[in-house]
Amino acid sequence: MKKRSELVSKLAYASGDIYGGGAFLIVGLLFLVFLTKVEGLSGTWAGIIIFTGKAWDAVTDPLMGILSDRTRSRMGRRRPYFLIGSVIVLVSWVMLWHSFGITSEAMKIIYYMFAFMFFSTAFTIVMVPYNAILADMTTDYNKRSAFTGTRLSFSAGAAIVCGIVPGMITGSYQNQQTGYLIMGIVFGIFFGMSWISVFFGTWENTRNIEQSGFSFREWFSVLKNRSFRKYVLIFVFSQMAIDITMAIAVFYLGVSLQKDYLFVPSMAAILGVQLIFIMIFSAMAQRTGKKLPGIIAAFVWILANIMIFTFTVKTPDILIISVCALIGIGAAGCNMVSWSILPDISDVDELMTGKRREGLYSGVSTFIRKLSGGVAVGSIGFMLDIVRYDESAVIAGNTEPITYYGIKLIFCLLPVIFLLAMLVVLKGYRLGKSEYSILHSTLETIKKGDLKDEISAEHLLICELVSGMKASEFLACERVQKEPVV
Repeated sequence: MKKRSELVSKLAYASGDIYGGGAFLIVGLLFLVFLTKVEGLSGTWAGIIIFTGKAWDAVTDPLMGILSDRTRSRMGRRRPYFLIGSVIVLVSWVMLWHSFGITSEAMKIIYYMFAFMFFSTAFTIVMVPYNAILADMTTDYNKRSAFTGTRLSFSAGAAIVCGIVPGMITGSYQNQQTGYLIMGIVFGIFFGMSWISVFFGTWENTRNIEQSGFSFREWFSVLKNRSFRKYVLIFVFSQMAIDITMAIAVFYLGVSLQKDYLFVPSMAAILGVQLIFIMIFSAMAQRTGKKLPGIIAAFVWILANIMIFTFTVKTPDILIISVCALIGIGAAGCNMVSWSILPDISDVDELMTGKRREGLYSGVSTFIRKLSGGVAVGSIGFMLDIVRYDESAVIAGNTEPITYYGIKLIFCLLPVIFLLAMLVVLKGYRLGKSEYSILHSTLETIKKGDLKDEISAEHLLICELVSGMKASEFLACERVQKEPVV
């Protein structure tokens, strides 16, 4: 590890989620609107475009994880992709918001399918190594929580900017296509520069000496890890709740409440509260473990949605903004539990396999994240068609009851269903702070040699519970020699 202050390291590392959090938010808020309102595509076609990108991710994300584990360079396994990706991120982001004069509907559909696939590939190139590198940087439970908290603070701060500024840019141009192009250029540069910061500010301590061959079987081997299976469900359910809320918020405020002017202040309230509570939940995770923030957040969010369901066009604006702000608490806790758990999963895998495969786990997790986001945003497109959403009818004030109540149910009910599912799975997640300490000490003891007598039966039982593997199997596993982790 290079000598540097911990604060500088946290800030440099965290700047990667300017793109990770900001890009996803803009896509979630505006891409469906852009395709339907600006480019004139139907909600169904917009959904198909997004689903196509997610299908492509099924190949690229796990593949990128394996590639980053196999990469050998003087800059490390992960860091070269941050430098290369900075340029690809810029180009792909601009392409996502401009069709370069294409007028044919069929050609637009083909173009935006390609553009979204290219954006997804760019996201994969940088985010898979990024999600993996923290496990390379440190094995300390509290440091991982602290770095994740700083990362999510950057994500929330970027989300505030990305939730407000893109709309200001696009809205300042009479020609919406021009506005979206300018937004694409500005934020493409913004996102690209963040990866240069990550490149110069991160390091890697763990490198496998053994170089095993490429194998697609590894994609599915992660499912043998019991903690990862639990994590996947927690991750998907929490992120689906977030993505559905963000994607349908503009329609809920504009159609069900007929207060589209509240979108910016409501989003500012949600994201501002999220930023504050990420710091609170980060401190809580270091003291009590990573499950409690998720539990508190889910209950607060469910309560907020119950209140929001009772809102009507006559509800005071200040009450709407205040209650919507509670969603920020929910999103902060859900993001905290989702991202802070991931680095610990690779340590369970090392116990099971003797290998460091952070990249593979990151690749599969990134695919799951984008798949859940794609399903959420893409499904909203289909749902809008089902509830007979029609922009011209909304402008004319002739919204059908099925549209009014349908959008309200989507915004209020669907996130609650996913949050309840997350709570059920989170209750059974066993890799807490004390369990991680036992896991890590046991792993270190095993790597020193055949010291079975030094490991208590209680510790072996904990390791069996978090891994889903019998003690006799991971005790017999051949360990890969590594450089020490600090």
